Amino acid sequence: MEVNSEKYDREVKDGRFGTEHSSKPLFITANQNMVALLQKIKLVAKTKATLLITGENGTGKEVLAKLFHYHSNRSHQKMITINCGAISNELVESELFGHEKGAFTGAYAQKQGCFELANKGTLFLDEIGEMPLSAQVKLLRAVELGTFRRVGGKEEIYVDVGLVSATNKILSDQVKSGSFREDLFYRLNVIELYIPPLRHRKEDVELLISFYINHFAELYQIEPIEFDNESMGILLAYDWPGNIRELKNLVERSVVLNEENIIKPEHLPACISKRDKSGVAFSYSDKRFDKCKFIYVPIGTSFEEIERQVIWQTLQMVGNNKTEAAKMLSLARKTLYNKLDKYQYQEL
Repeated sequence: MEVNSEKYDREVKDGRFGTEHSSKPLFITANQNMVALLQKIKLVAKTKATLLITGENGTGKEVLAKLFHYHSNRSHQKMITINCGAISNELVESELFGHEKGAFTGAYAQKQGCFELANKGTLFLDEIGEMPLSAQVKLLRAVELGTFRRVGGKEEIYVDVGLVSATNKILSDQVKSGSFREDLFYRLNVIELYIPPLRHRKEDVELLISFYINHFAELYQIEPIEFDNESMGILLAYDWPGNIRELKNLVERSVVLNEENIIKPEHLPACISKRDKSGVAFSYSDKRFDKCKFIYVPIGTSFEEIERQVIWQTLQMVGNNKTEAAKMLSLARKTLYNKLDKYQYQEL
């Protein structure tokens, strides 16, 4: 299933997901919760509210931050990113606020910090949960008042920045443990948007695989590959603990290393291709289609969830033609609509 640009806002999805050469960020999704989240990003971007993006590593938090900047009235200015977990405790304050010449050993010249560089634009504080307590109190002042001093400086510097933070940690738990300031938490957490992991939006897996196959084939100037039905079934059943980053790496590896155009289960990494003994596979086929579709369902999955997945995959297979899907599922069309209402189906 391709993402249909006529179905929802072209601005949200125009560009490339996870590629640095793109002018506009793209978050590829067919998940109704993610579509709603992308719309919320647009609403928040038009305000001065601080945004906290949470979710596991590899889910696309930085892409959402870029979308925030792109849809804001600051998009013509810079977006400055700082990874709070990638710099030493001694340099955090200097990286955030800059320093004056001679402020400390090695400060041979005046330096502007991220807040100053992001003035009139957007500042993205990635991995905010890793910021040391010693720097958090000064960050709070800068966020609340929009003013700070460079390390070793006396002059108050005023800035106007759009602030976005991201973390894979549960900050409320860090507040309870004393590793994160409660006042800073509430100041950053004016609006929180949570990105669900890829295992909770399986309908995106095939879309992302298709996108990255084309991307890497074009990047390396080689023929696109194709995952056979069994391999695709395994990938759809896999939980993707590394989320989109793991999927992207898998596709790149497959494009570069495989000498055949068809990827079979034996070509997949052992950690992915290893079939769980507790799993069962369902398949269905139709002479009107070239491929047979597979759904892998772990033992213990509820009948309701199995039914939901079968309906969703069938609709994908027939291009959202509900009459055709009802025939394939041996359901009356009214029954199918009732089930779609039950599962809060949203047409994309």
